Amino acid sequence: MKTKFLLAFLLISLTAAGAPKIKTQHFEVKDSIRLFEKDDPQGIGYKSVKSVVVDWPVLVNGKKSRQLNDFLVEKVFLASQNKKSFPTIPRDIEGLKKCVRHMVDSELRGSEMVSDYIVKEPSTPGVPDVDAEEYPMNRWYESCELKHSHDVGDLVFFVENLEMYLGGAHGDYAANFYAFDVALNKPIHLADIVTSPRKLLRLLPRYDNRDKDNKWWDNVDVKSIENFFVKDGKMVFVFSPYAIGPFCDGIVEVPVPLKTLKAKGLLTAYGKKLMK
Repeated sequence: MKTKFLLAFLLISLTAAGAPKIKTQHFEVKDSIRLFEKDDPQGIGYKSVKSVVVDWPVLVNGKKSRQLNDFLVEKVFLASQNKKSFPTIPRDIEGLKKCVRHMVDSELRGSEMVSDYIVKEPSTPGVPDVDAEEYPMNRWYESCELKHSHDVGDLVFFVENLEMYLGGAHGDYAANFYAFDVALNKPIHLADIVTSPRKLLRLLPRYDNRDKDNKWWDNVDVKSIENFFVKDGKMVFVFSPYAIGPFCDGIVEVPVPLKTLKAKGLLTAYGKKLMK
C-alpha cells in the first residue's frame, strides 16, 4: 500500500512538474481622440478610443523564450500591419510597451476611418465629453486583449480577443488562438497536428451543431481553420462572426474529438501525443 502511495505521489509530482509554468507581466495602453464631422466641428462628435491590454509571457518554466516573444509579436501586432510601429522586435517588456504606445497613438491618428473628420484632442477646451450611455452610437472604439489561455502538456495556448465599433448597426469581435510548444520552443500549426487539413475541412460540418440554415461552409478554405485550440480531448476550431454563419451566431466553436481524428488516420505523431 505504501509503495502504491509513493508511486501515485511521484506520478502526480512529475505531471505537475512537466506542466509549463507561465509568468506574465500585465500592461495596458489606452488613448483617445475626438472626431468631428467637417460640417459640424463644434457638435458632439465622436470619441474614438483604442486600447491594448496584454498579459505578456516573460518567463516559461523560469526561462525567457525569445522565440515565443517573436511569435506573439508577429501574430498579435504585425498581423495588423503595424510594421512601422515594430521595425524591430523589442527584446524587453519596457521596449514592447513603448512600441505599443506608439502603435496606439499612430493608429488613432493615421487610420483611414478618421480621414474624413476633423481631429481634436479630448482635452480641447469647451468640448463636452461624450457619454457612452447617452450617445451609444457616437463612441467608436478598438480593443485588443492578449492573455495566456491554457496548456495541454508542453503545448501552450494564447488567445487574442478583439473588439471594435467604427460606426454602423453593430460592432465586430473575434478570438484568435495561438499555439506554442515550450519544449520544442516553436509555434505549432494545424499541419503539425493533422495529416491532411483538407480532409479535416470536409469533416468539420458534421460537428457543427447549429441550425442547418445558418451553416455557411461552402466558401471555407484550409487557411480559415488554422484558428484552433486543444482542450479536454478535443480539437476545437474557432470561427469569427460571418465566417461560417450570420452575425447573430457570434463566435462559433466546432469541437472534434481527437480519438475520432486518430480513428480516421488524421493525427500526426505529434497530434497523438496530445491525447495522453
